[in-house]
Amino acid sequence: MFVTSADDQVFALNAATGALIWHYAPSNMATFLNYGIVANRGVTYCDGTVFLLTLDMTIVALDAATGRQVARVPISRAVPGAQSNYGYSETSAGVCADGRLVVGAAGSEYGARGFVMAYDVPGLAPAWANPFWTIPPDGVEWRRDARIVGGGVVWTTPTVDLTTGTLYIGTGAATPPYYPSLRPGSDPRADSLIAINLLTGQMDWWQQLLPFNEWSYDASQPPMVYSVKIGGRRERVVSIATMEGVWFAFNAKTGAPIWQRVKVLDNIEHPDLRAGVPVVVYPSSLGGLNYSPASFDPETGFVYNAASETASVLVQQTSVEEERQALLAGDVFLGLANGDYGQYLQSGWHDYGSISAIDVATGKVAWKIDTPQPERGGPTTTASGLGFDGGGDGVLRAFNAATGQVLWSFQTGYQIADGPSVYSVNGVEFVAIGVGGTTTSSNGGTLATQIQVFSLGGSGTQSTAPTITTNGPRVVYAPRAAASARAAVAPRAAGSVRAAGSVRAAGSVRAAGSVGAVGAARVVGPAGLVVSAWDANTSNTVGVEGRVLLGGLPVVGAVVSVDGWVDPSPTDASGAFPYPVDVTTALRHVVRVVGVGDATVGGRRLSAAQRAVVLGVSGGISVGYGVSDLAARLDSSGGVVVSGRLSVGSAAPPTVLLYSYELRGVVTDAGGSPVRGAVITTRTNDRQYWTQSRPSGGSGAYASFLVAADQEGDDPVPMEVGVAVGGTAYSMPLGAEVNFAKLQSDVLNIQLPASAGATLTPSLLSPQPIPGAIYQGLLVGVVGGKGGVIRPLSATWPDSSGRFRLVLPASARGLTVKFWEDNRQFFSSTAAVAGGAVNLANYPSRLPADAPQDIATLTLPH
Repeated sequence: MFVTSADDQVFALNAATGALIWHYAPSNMATFLNYGIVANRGVTYCDGTVFLLTLDMTIVALDAATGRQVARVPISRAVPGAQSNYGYSETSAGVCADGRLVVGAAGSEYGARGFVMAYDVPGLAPAWANPFWTIPPDGVEWRRDARIVGGGVVWTTPTVDLTTGTLYIGTGAATPPYYPSLRPGSDPRADSLIAINLLTGQMDWWQQLLPFNEWSYDASQPPMVYSVKIGGRRERVVSIATMEGVWFAFNAKTGAPIWQRVKVLDNIEHPDLRAGVPVVVYPSSLGGLNYSPASFDPETGFVYNAASETASVLVQQTSVEEERQALLAGDVFLGLANGDYGQYLQSGWHDYGSISAIDVATGKVAWKIDTPQPERGGPTTTASGLGFDGGGDGVLRAFNAATGQVLWSFQTGYQIADGPSVYSVNGVEFVAIGVGGTTTSSNGGTLATQIQVFSLGGSGTQSTAPTITTNGPRVVYAPRAAASARAAVAPRAAGSVRAAGSVRAAGSVRAAGSVGAVGAARVVGPAGLVVSAWDANTSNTVGVEGRVLLGGLPVVGAVVSVDGWVDPSPTDASGAFPYPVDVTTALRHVVRVVGVGDATVGGRRLSAAQRAVVLGVSGGISVGYGVSDLAARLDSSGGVVVSGRLSVGSAAPPTVLLYSYELRGVVTDAGGSPVRGAVITTRTNDRQYWTQSRPSGGSGAYASFLVAADQEGDDPVPMEVGVAVGGTAYSMPLGAEVNFAKLQSDVLNIQLPASAGATLTPSLLSPQPIPGAIYQGLLVGVVGGKGGVIRPLSATWPDSSGRFRLVLPASARGLTVKFWEDNRQFFSSTAAVAGGAVNLANYPSRLPADAPQDIATLTLPH
């Protein structure tokens, strides 16, 4: 049995005796002590390997027999930007099927962009050419108003149908959760069920389950796929219940609806929110059906759900325009105060739970029973017709799957937010349940972290029921809704994925003839790939071709990787390899030759010298914003003025924006010597937002994002500071805080105490505000001559129409230059604004490997 703790420790136990076999703790576990959200919902076992997803967005592979760490791979290596500092975290297990490990991530509250990505096991190389992104890129479509707009994350375990090779995912709400006017429309593919080809990562279909959401309801229950008779015909079905408290069933192959919006809860009422007016909402944003998985019994044909029957009062706090300005100023908080999930009703309402069965043949509830406290863990059913479920009241129940009659119960002594596991060892059957709950599960999560295991003939001694605090103050102040009525958008299935039009590599290829000297090897990418508008009804990829050449001749049978994904198709007779490129994001995809064992040129196997030249050669496939209206003229000082316009179709790309603020400083030990490898975490006292630095270097210097803002709108903002060095954590004394100026950058030098793990001294932590912030924007430039970046004398950021301007030095006169684009983050002491001057201190001297290149060509005047 494998058990995880909230801070990503893994325990392997003898499932029959409970004896500890091995224990794993991440080497940087000390950093998690200072995180805001700390949770883990299990591991994935696959072919002798245990895979753990960590809070800081890595995949850890452990030997299942010994617990030895085999590998630890950052998810951001294959999923650009998937890092904890960008709002992501891993709190659930992935799913392993057909030699692939598929993972999503949490993070909707912070504007993260939802995704799933597949990795080959056990090596953890990318199994798909691209991540599957659930929502549009930053700054476009319904995400155009502010960088915090995002969501659609896949924060619970996906489901795979091995009979068809189809992956099913449920997606989270769009964010900001209570600000629908900041994300206008239906927010396509948020709150949706999506079917994806497990082999390719391409979408088959999608259905949106809640097209307008201002109550923070997710489609977070893991989908369930099964075969059942409906109307006398056996049908393959995928079903899912939502935080809203309703259940859906679809044809697993086509996505055609079978049953929609079947009520699982007694009360489902969520009126539009109103400024300054308390609005009663059933259920609260906790759900409903949260992460609790369902169960299916093929004998009864029933789907079983354990639900939280909850309510809350939401009060809108501030105007949308005020919140929009706050977001643009870098404040990630959204007007929430005194909690996240609303105020309890004071009219005698009491949250409770329920266990229910839905007859899939009819789409109707077959039976339903209430429980004293909300249900969070989910039911488990067995072939014997017994079901098991643990409740927020600490009671483990066994029920008749056909009727719902409770046949046996046991008081564990602590709140339960876990699903039962049923297994056998040497013919002895066991039922295991985790107890202790979470802080959002009937006020549990503070007294115990236990696994309790049951079998026939075990002890019958029950525990004292947990003390559960009843309704107390819990208030959400949500933003004011837009005045205009929302447009009705009907959920719909996507059409078939857009056919990929083939785009071939630029340039001619010499006919194969005799091969003399070794010659130069090149990877040639296709030309003219421009960013396209995101389309919810496609996978947003286009099939293109690149080529591998040696001395101008095609290399046949070479194996290439693109951004780490190994193309399964070796190069063909023309040296070409296929790649499905994502055309919604400006990016250069790095191509590298990784295999030449069977490669030939001119019909002959490569010589040792040729193999040495071809193996490892790299190139790129660039997708850039369209460049038009290019013009160049000489100015009075002899320089060259270049102007042009960037576009996505007829629209302009996102403009430069304020992304965050910066915290930097130096970490020293008690003797004043610099400390290498220190990670600094800052966290608001409400634990709602935290950032961590890169490890400090040899000089002790560190840097990180900083968002000094909290739910209460404090200025200065009280925050907690923590430091982790390896496995040692340094925290502040309980209740201590450091004041940071609201929404400013700071320098904070930190001296560690002499004793390892001792508390930090708050009086020695004195942040000093500095001018400036971290911005994100699209730089445009040119290369010329031998391919080097030509540093301009001045440059402007593209304006709201996409227009830009460069002034190049006189040495560039007469050159034929090629344009590049680089969407980068940078610190600037002066404000960066659309159409304004670029601080040339932030201009690159060399291009990053992922910056799109050769986007357009222009010959400059003499």
